[in-house]
Amino acid sequence: MKIVHIITRFIRGGADENTLYSCNGQAEQGHEVYLMYGRENHADILGRLHPDVRPICIDALVREVSPVKDLQALLDMGLRLRKIRPDIVHTHTSKAGFVGRLAAMFSQSPIIVHGVHILPFLNVGPMERRIYLACEKMLSPVTDAFVDVSAGMKTECLVNRIGDEDRHHVIPSGMDVAAFQQAEPLSEAELAAMAEAPAMGWADAQLMLMVAAFEERKRHVEFLDIFARIVAANPRACLLLAGAGPLEPAIRARIDALGLAGHVRVIGFRKDIARWIKTAQLCILASEREGLPRVIVQYALGGKPIIATDLPGIDFIVQNDVTGFRVDTVEAMERPINLVLSHEPTSERLEEGVRGIDLSPWSVSSMNERLEALYADLWDRKIGPRHNDAQAFPAVRQA
Repeated sequence: MKIVHIITRFIRGGADENTLYSCNGQAEQGHEVYLMYGRENHADILGRLHPDVRPICIDALVREVSPVKDLQALLDMGLRLRKIRPDIVHTHTSKAGFVGRLAAMFSQSPIIVHGVHILPFLNVGPMERRIYLACEKMLSPVTDAFVDVSAGMKTECLVNRIGDEDRHHVIPSGMDVAAFQQAEPLSEAELAAMAEAPAMGWADAQLMLMVAAFEERKRHVEFLDIFARIVAANPRACLLLAGAGPLEPAIRARIDALGLAGHVRVIGFRKDIARWIKTAQLCILASEREGLPRVIVQYALGGKPIIATDLPGIDFIVQNDVTGFRVDTVEAMERPINLVLSHEPTSERLEEGVRGIDLSPWSVSSMNERLEALYADLWDRKIGPRHNDAQAFPAVRQA
């Protein structure tokens, strides 16, 4: 089978890693896999692609709305899709989902799938909401299946009449489950070598970890204002910010302005983030909007209590007073954080609750098995019943 995945950016985010694992898994299964991505990409994640995945950079594909570039991207994708003649086009993220599905429709690709990693019309202004909803509803009729990363994303789509129940499929975003479960905490010597110690020293610090790209919707700056009050109540509190992005100068400036230099460490993008999760006492996320943040699952795989703003779908993992706390606002994070930092029995009870969650559905193998089953079902219904693998998957037969 020929499969083309399309994503706006191919950097180091959750949707990007989900797409990476999907492409690699399908290449390993013998499919002919292509990946189209925009001009914003990172060499390290491109380097992790399976050797048989064929990368194609669409230079005009950008994240921001740009009528000229969007039209250029549409034409470029359409021409390439006509040449490839894929059996399935699977789009990821909002912009690529819009432009990519249009290109797939115009190039007469037989099966079109859209991955719902995040919904652009949530937590935005009224005008933006109307525009994004109109775009999604316009493309819904040509979308054969929606792959939702969480039940919350599916529910939001159905409430807003984007697709019907039969076309929505919840498939958790795959990750290396064992790597997070089996990671070893960092030693004091390793901590000292990797990052400057907080004012109270690593041994005495109560470590909180936030793993999130340095972007406005992750609300690092807003959380720092709350963290200043947390430090006043818990002088040993130390916040570790893992990530990278355009908001870093503003984050550092706010740290200095609040006098938090002795209590906050920006540790950057970490390839060993599983060990940092294991080292922290508490993991947090203050995002304004997400699909189901992969990092929430990774926090749970590391066995840590989680305090997060209430995002669609995270209630399966962040269960109030069982595995952590969900709150409506950034400001409301202060009270449960203070409770976990100051009351060891609560911290231990939440850790025990996290360890009781079944996180096997988030394995890479589970995700790829379910995608394979979905693709096969779509093929049967749109192309024709399968009598054998050679008939069902012509690209595999030719390989």
